[in-house]
Amino acid sequence: MSNAQLQAAAEDLLSVDVGMVQPSISLQGRTSGNAAGDAAPHPLFTSVPQASLTKDTVRLMQQLLDNYEPQTTRREVMTDAERAEENQFLEALMQTAVMQKLETLLKQKGLLQGRLRDTLKLVWFTPYTRGGRHLASSGFEHVFVGEVKNRKVSGFHNWLSFMKEEGEGDLDYKGYLKKLDLGNKGEIIKMRFVWLQDTKPVGTIFVGTTPELEMALYTLCFLAKPNARCPVQLAGKKFTIQTWKQSYQGKTLVGSAYPDI
Repeated sequence: MSNAQLQAAAEDLLSVDVGMVQPSISLQGRTSGNAAGDAAPHPLFTSVPQASLTKDTVRLMQQLLDNYEPQTTRREVMTDAERAEENQFLEALMQTAVMQKLETLLKQKGLLQGRLRDTLKLVWFTPYTRGGRHLASSGFEHVFVGEVKNRKVSGFHNWLSFMKEEGEGDLDYKGYLKKLDLGNKGEIIKMRFVWLQDTKPVGTIFVGTTPELEMALYTLCFLAKPNARCPVQLAGKKFTIQTWKQSYQGKTLVGSAYPDI
């Protein structure tokens, strides 16, 4: 797909996305990746409308957030109940107009054989090792939940996970580097934060976006332009999505994916 086609595809996905009432946030002070001080003494999230949190894909994704062990050196133990939660989330994703449009688009471009649901299950939820001996990671955990590797925060690009950890007192927002407004569908914030006493000097997250839009954009770029900066556009605003592949036992899986502004 050409750059123009990728940008048009992203706008097409946004056009069918049933967005949410936006959360209220407090950006506070600007910072940098090598700063040591705290430019944001207060939490990033000040309030989130309850109606947004009862949306099916949001509610089901929130159930997944406590299923993972943050340390990449410790083996993940998935219960039958947790696997059922993954499947329920995938089913809810595939009911959305965003994922249905993505499936049609990928097939038209020859980037998808079979069902999109099966591809999502494979590339996002297959467990793999990340620099250790144990099956301790997956694309979904890395991108949407977050991990800790060698005393550094790794991944962690989702606002629902950020909001949960901040609310529980395990995450300290330190200020923002840059932001991009996406109108009434969300925004992108590049920031610094500390999670579980370990630092993320520079991290970028979508805020106020639906799980289906984020996963659709990441999956589009992972299949169309892996291991590269993928040019996209939402609400007329251009930015890139960086994806990385992870090879494990002959499978090509999501290693990472995040917006870059």
